[in-house]
Amino acid sequence: MRRINTLILISLGVVCLSLTQVTGQSYSDIARIMSQQDVSGTARIQAIGGVKTALGGDISAISGNPAGLGFYNSSEFAISPGYNFINNNSSYLGTSVGNDTDNFFLANTGAVFHMAPKNQRPGGFKGGSFGFGTSRIASFNNQIIYQGSNTVEDFIDFAVDEANLQGMNGYDDPNLLPELPFLAFQTTLIDRFFDSNSPGDTTFFYDRNIYDIFDPGQVAFPSVDFPTLQTETITSSGGHYTTNISYGANFADRFYIGAAIGVNSLRMEQERVFSEAPTDADLIDFTLVDDRLLEGTGINGTLGMIVRPVNVLTVGVSYTSPTFYEMRDESFLFMSSNFETGTISDEVLFLPLRYNLRTPGRLNGGAALFLDKLGFLSADVEWVDYSSAQLSSDEVDFTDVNLDIDNYQAVLNYRFGAEFRLKALRLRGGYSFQEDPLDNAGGVDRSRESLTAGIGLRLKKFYADASYVRSTFNNAVSPYPGALTALTENTMESAVLTLGFKF
Repeated sequence: MRRINTLILISLGVVCLSLTQVTGQSYSDIARIMSQQDVSGTARIQAIGGVKTALGGDISAISGNPAGLGFYNSSEFAISPGYNFINNNSSYLGTSVGNDTDNFFLANTGAVFHMAPKNQRPGGFKGGSFGFGTSRIASFNNQIIYQGSNTVEDFIDFAVDEANLQGMNGYDDPNLLPELPFLAFQTTLIDRFFDSNSPGDTTFFYDRNIYDIFDPGQVAFPSVDFPTLQTETITSSGGHYTTNISYGANFADRFYIGAAIGVNSLRMEQERVFSEAPTDADLIDFTLVDDRLLEGTGINGTLGMIVRPVNVLTVGVSYTSPTFYEMRDESFLFMSSNFETGTISDEVLFLPLRYNLRTPGRLNGGAALFLDKLGFLSADVEWVDYSSAQLSSDEVDFTDVNLDIDNYQAVLNYRFGAEFRLKALRLRGGYSFQEDPLDNAGGVDRSRESLTAGIGLRLKKFYADASYVRSTFNNAVSPYPGALTALTENTMESAVLTLGFKF
């Protein structure tokens, strides 16, 4: 029997996420994930750790500090394809499982059009540049696999508890059960029983279908139990992109100011496939599939300026306003129970939910020290208050979700980078650290460290840059509410090549 529900919370439960690798999430998680960003931009900027607040003359200024467009004295076009490789190592119930995945992507593309006034006065306006470009600011591509042998409580125990809790609240119709125990009932993993000790009494309770399934904690003989093998594969794809129209102006090669309007777009597709295989039971196994599609479009604005107090030093600051998204979320659950006597399946479809999401603003400050013709050193610091995110909808009440978001904290993210010049050759390196907005909640450190490096070749009308970024971070996921947590150590490596043409 297909059941159609309103989508309010994804049924596989509230879990903790990594910076950009989506596993499964509540709506407070979504607000946090959509507020976080990877090391992004052209290969040059990625190679120096994402530092860009006090630097100019790079197309990344379009989506970073638009004041950097004021450094241009010619027009330019650039495109930056990239490749990601992700290695995960998950630990669950004492078992470790490794998994690799990879994908190609477009990191950045854009064009800058420089315009100089016909008559330039010393100490006055020296022209400006318009920029238009798109940059990937976060990736959702990942696959996590974990498994372990559960000898305490499995999914069926959870379904029984949830079903009986509903019965205690006075609802005796199985069709009114929450989604997961409803599917367990429909596929005969659990059943409804009446109290046989009281003839005529209509008191009922839910329990395992005892003719088919053994309790993993049941002891048939001394020191003998029946473990349940639990396995989940979480596959996600998609990305978070920003497209900006920007302008930066130059005053006397000392003061640069810029502004941008950005349109952000995101799409995340996720499939969670969870299965259990009990020992010595008529139930061979069952599979629970949770498919989800999340899409959104948002708008923001950025203001920035860069000051050159002396020739060898630039100081920059930029502020990006909160991004206001219109979101669309849809999902369905499917369960199939495979018995020795046959297979039973059912599903729950969720009506698409539309809601509004406001992500935090971002305040950046930075400085760059230029070493004559040898290159430069640069550093940024970024302030983001994750507790300022907010969800709203005409369809559902997000009050409790926004209270959860209030528990997030403001963070400081740091980036450092250097570029050294050997004639037309450029050698680069950098470091990025992003704090955990959950402050190590649940004993999991979700901060993210990135080591970066790169090389470049600069000619009069053409340039080519290559970068390598190695990021490490942790996340945690639970297969269903109340279950033990699987911990995942992630290593993401990405390579980006930027080809640029001046005109």
